[in-house]
Amino acid sequence: MYPTSQPSWQSLVKSRLRQTMQLYLWVFVPMWLMFLLNNSVLFGLWNVFGIVPRELSVPSFIGILASWTMHANLAHITGNSLVMAQVLFLFGVFEKKAMMTIVFLIVGSGLFTWVFGSSNSLHIGASGLAFAMMGYMIGGALFARRWGYLIACVALGVGFWLAMLSNLMPQVGVSFAGHLGGLLTGIGVGASTRHPYSQSRLLR
Repeated sequence: MYPTSQPSWQSLVKSRLRQTMQLYLWVFVPMWLMFLLNNSVLFGLWNVFGIVPRELSVPSFIGILASWTMHANLAHITGNSLVMAQVLFLFGVFEKKAMMTIVFLIVGSGLFTWVFGSSNSLHIGASGLAFAMMGYMIGGALFARRWGYLIACVALGVGFWLAMLSNLMPQVGVSFAGHLGGLLTGIGVGASTRHPYSQSRLLR
């Protein structure tokens, strides 16, 4: 008797769960490692490399790529980590090439902040990336017609989205350009991933 092959949906689910764990490592290890190093060895100097809008300098360009690893204090990084944990799980489950997409969102949201942020301001934190990922799911659900991200948006719940909406309001000490830029970048990128609705493509 020949062994029966494993159903394709089972191997797909396993691969997506494995991808989710890889995303957690890929995002949280650099975030927390740099936070600990910055507060124990670098004396806060890592945060100097945040995004300074329209400033043509090496630190600001580093910030476009790495500002998501910079946080002001424990409350800042803890809050962002709690949000990212939820969004990364859904991203890992529903996005086929999640890591590549996240890299694209990091660069896109960073550039938006650099171009449109307030002059003489410094933008740090992973919240811009979190908004970019949420925007990607919204764009995929509403404009690219992807069932998976429609389910993901519903799964996050009304309370989650209301909390995120409050963070889109201009506030002192909050990167409005980073949040809005991340959201719009994500919606734009997500909307470009168009394919027809199909139950067989929930995990496309």
